[in-house]
Amino acid sequence: MSRGNWFLILPIALVTAGGCTCNKGGAAKQGPFVAEGKGVAVTVEEFKTKLDEQSRFSRPRLNSPEGKKEVLDSVINFELLVREARAQKIDQDPEVQAALDKILVQKLVRKSLDETNSQVQVSDDEAKVFYTGHINEFVKPERVGVAHIFFKAPLGSPDRVRKAEDAKKAYIRVKTEEVKDPVAFPTIARQISEDDATKGVGGDLGFKSRDDLEKQFTKPVADAVFALRDIGSETAVVESPMGFHIFRLTSRLPAFNSSFDQAKSQIIARMGREKRSQEFQEWTKKLREEAGVKVDEAELEKVQVAVTPPPGVPQVIPSAPGPGQPIVIPGPPPPTAHK
Repeated sequence: MSRGNWFLILPIALVTAGGCTCNKGGAAKQGPFVAEGKGVAVTVEEFKTKLDEQSRFSRPRLNSPEGKKEVLDSVINFELLVREARAQKIDQDPEVQAALDKILVQKLVRKSLDETNSQVQVSDDEAKVFYTGHINEFVKPERVGVAHIFFKAPLGSPDRVRKAEDAKKAYIRVKTEEVKDPVAFPTIARQISEDDATKGVGGDLGFKSRDDLEKQFTKPVADAVFALRDIGSETAVVESPMGFHIFRLTSRLPAFNSSFDQAKSQIIARMGREKRSQEFQEWTKKLREEAGVKVDEAELEKVQVAVTPPPGVPQVIPSAPGPGQPIVIPGPPPPTAHK
């Protein structure tokens, strides 16, 4: 069977080894059957269900006898392989049991969420309190991405005159080199900037509002930066109490102001998800207490974790949380984040 066919395969109910057309639960299947044999039976209704599960891209081919036969062959072959795996007791293999445990947990989590979703409610008053407490997520002034080349010379420093000249020479160098090299500014910043915090990242200061720049530097600095209009343009040398700067505009984010009514649905969805998560954690805590789980801290301390996984151990992301993995409560996305 080609690898491409496997995406068409989904498990169907198995029959007993004695040949009775039964579901897993033991109830007899009702025909008509599109295919049957010893330990295998596929009803017309089951087959139609499998066809309905196929993507719209494959549907034109499914109307042909060959297309339907291909899907049916995949289902039959899968059933035969399942029957053979059970006959060889592979279903009792620890790895298989571990995979089943993960599926059981996934089903349990989903069942728990389905039962609590209708009970979780967020009032308008709760949403308003959240909005007020997280106002910075919904209301932001215009911000700019900015980088700088800095020459340290605090007010009163005997080096201030010399550093001013160094800054002017650096400005000329930037304007000259960036004609041929668009990344001249960050390259030069890495080489000569005296701001240790940003030198390694090409002088990048991140996103700043006008108020941020005034507080970190001075109002003249904020005015000079916000006067820049073109992305990639630089200020001339700008003086601050700390020394001398050449600022570069790297990006711009417009101001936004989401009112409570505009953000309400997102807030309720986010708070609902957080409530469900909290209820789930409380439920698992109760299960833990009922089980009387105790951790042997001494034995835990002895366990060593290799830097790299042992050879032959598959590194996969399971569809359900396994032992030692966090359980993520699915839900609507949080309010859109603005950088």
